[in-house]
Amino acid sequence: MQHSWFKPRAYRHFDSPVGGAFAAKVLQPNFVKRHSWSPLISYTKRQKRYRPGIGKTDFKERSIMYASHRDACILSYFASELTGVLDERYAASGLGESVIAYRKLGKANYDFSAVALAYAHANAPCVALCFDVTGFFDSLDHKILKKQLASAFGWAELPAAWYSVFKSVTKFKHVERSALKSHPIFGIRMGELRREPIATIVEVRRAGIPILVNGNGFGIPQGTPISAALSNLYMWNLDVAMKAACDQVCALYQRYSDDILIICPPHAEKKVTDELEAALAILKLEIKAEKTERVTFDPTNPASFQYLGFTMSPTGALIRQSSLARQWRKARRMLKRTKSAGEAAIAAGRADKVYTKKVRRRLLPVVGVRNFSSYARRSSQALGSEKIVRQVRRLERMVEQELHELKRKPSANPD
Repeated sequence: MQHSWFKPRAYRHFDSPVGGAFAAKVLQPNFVKRHSWSPLISYTKRQKRYRPGIGKTDFKERSIMYASHRDACILSYFASELTGVLDERYAASGLGESVIAYRKLGKANYDFSAVALAYAHANAPCVALCFDVTGFFDSLDHKILKKQLASAFGWAELPAAWYSVFKSVTKFKHVERSALKSHPIFGIRMGELRREPIATIVEVRRAGIPILVNGNGFGIPQGTPISAALSNLYMWNLDVAMKAACDQVCALYQRYSDDILIICPPHAEKKVTDELEAALAILKLEIKAEKTERVTFDPTNPASFQYLGFTMSPTGALIRQSSLARQWRKARRMLKRTKSAGEAAIAAGRADKVYTKKVRRRLLPVVGVRNFSSYARRSSQALGSEKIVRQVRRLERMVEQELHELKRKPSANPD
């Protein structure tokens, strides 16, 4: 029997991939509370981005941790249970369209952006306030999270299985991926397409690779199957309070993980900001002041605000320049690799031309293929902005020109 919450994974970890037989064990009484949890594998995701406020490019770093196959299977089941409870709560409290991250709503970020843009147009002049919570996943208080978890299910205390899950993501252990990659044996194993574990924990300890432990009373790993659901649970009281506060002043409230958008009448700006800061303080969280964005949305004012990958102003919506720049870099890298691989294959006699079908499917609009070009066109339609199509067409013309040049190259070495 295939469980809807079970997702097979193929990455290398400290155990082998599991199937439906193991997933069935997760449903057995007492299985999870006796389970021995493996360390997570951690790495830092570094993303280049352009900051229009300071007029330069910098990097955003985020610590990501992923669980072993057995642990991920267990966490997926408990995440599905928690998500079901939260969805019922959101529906009953009118928060279904306000909390939009990590939920299966059948909508994309451009749909939520379209709602925000339409609201701003309908209520102009208004103020768009974009807030970012400082160190979100790293700052979640364990006592508050535990209390919220018990309350969500109506428990006085967490059952043994849930307590085991809770400890696995609060007192978590992890091994840095870079340390494994630098090991002469484990590093080779990580690069192999095989099902066997990278190493046993005994082998990791013998190799002197540190197993790090979260000894703080706060912070959960970002990247496990249950992290997203727990983060939404943690913000439950804040979402309820802010939705009520915004409804009172005819304002829009949306939260996407740690990004909060409020569009309100100018006279209500201080009230909603004070309410937000107070609600965050109760959760021991803070606003990242340097990333707070305030824009007066007015047809007479060309100022724009950034939200969910878009730049939105009274004249319409655009894909953010940082997102476009990232796609240009990806496209140029892929074209360069295709050219090098194709020329090497021709020189070795393995091919008589440079094959570009994969590049076309990845970088150009192809019927039935979901890629950045098709995403841009869906965004354009949802946001009612032809400017977005014009943005992506410049990228597509560059790709088409590069592919045309590849076709013009000699098909084989004349010798």
